[in-house]
Amino acid sequence: MPSLATSLGAVIVGVPLAILFTGILIVQSLIYWKSSKVGDTWRLTTVVLILLFLDLLHTMFIWSAAWRWFIIQLGQEPDEIPVTISLSVVVTAISTFIAHSIYSWRIFRLSKQNYWISLPIISLAVLRVGAYIGSGAFMIRLRSFEAFRSQVGWVFSLGLALSCIVDVLITITIMIILKKSRAKSLSLDSVIDSLIIYTLENGAVTAIATIASLICWVAMDNLIFLSLHFVIAKLYANSVLTMLNYRQTLRRAGHSSSRSGEGVDLDVIRFGNTTNTVARTRLNFGTASQIPQHPVQVNVNKTMQMHTDSLDDHDISSVKSDH
Repeated sequence: MPSLATSLGAVIVGVPLAILFTGILIVQSLIYWKSSKVGDTWRLTTVVLILLFLDLLHTMFIWSAAWRWFIIQLGQEPDEIPVTISLSVVVTAISTFIAHSIYSWRIFRLSKQNYWISLPIISLAVLRVGAYIGSGAFMIRLRSFEAFRSQVGWVFSLGLALSCIVDVLITITIMIILKKSRAKSLSLDSVIDSLIIYTLENGAVTAIATIASLICWVAMDNLIFLSLHFVIAKLYANSVLTMLNYRQTLRRAGHSSSRSGEGVDLDVIRFGNTTNTVARTRLNFGTASQIPQHPVQVNVNKTMQMHTDSLDDHDISSVKSDH
């Protein structure tokens, strides 16, 4: 049996840390709603609201579990799995799947609708959701961490491993696509470089957290993995909101550069096509498609003088015509 410090002590650390990320997500949602949602479809706005709702629900579940462990049981039964912990695992699965789906859609659009790239990623994400939902169901039935670990712990391990794989695939794929766009572009190198760095950092944070939770789950017989798992759902939701809000910074950086070149669509995450050219911003701000063109009327006045070889050699006529 693990000590109280490495079991419920880890929960004491994990729950406040998870709530901190919930506060960050609320701030990110307010920023999105106030300035970044302009031009987004109702589908994407709905997804943001769902992510926020799921995050608040997740926070409520882990608070309820902490209350049961510390107040009702007075820390005497750290091996028991409260039902709300099982439900929090399911909520984490749904939130993570939504985040992976958004990134897969982004890859699908950036790769010019290449199914061979996006389908394997979303397929692994679906398998990951299945493993997590199965883990939650087994937790509800077994009600013991020790029994869960010994009987079906591999299911939870599979879910964490698939999550790591999907994170790495998404990060590498987006970085490759952006690198190719950078090679084609005559300008905006700094903007694309910022996108590449942001993608790497964003993917690394979620991947490292998931890998750390997997290592603690496999190598340690305690609840340290659970404290990390509390934060994972928050990280994915925050990564999506950060990505959406980051578009404003990229637009401002892109508008400061006006040279021509083939660009990358910043608004590939709209879950719908739009013909509004004001709402669609690309990384090729200097192209002719971004500059309104108006017809120019030019009036040319020609004056023609005709001379004849008459005896007095003077001007006979003058003709003026407008075109």
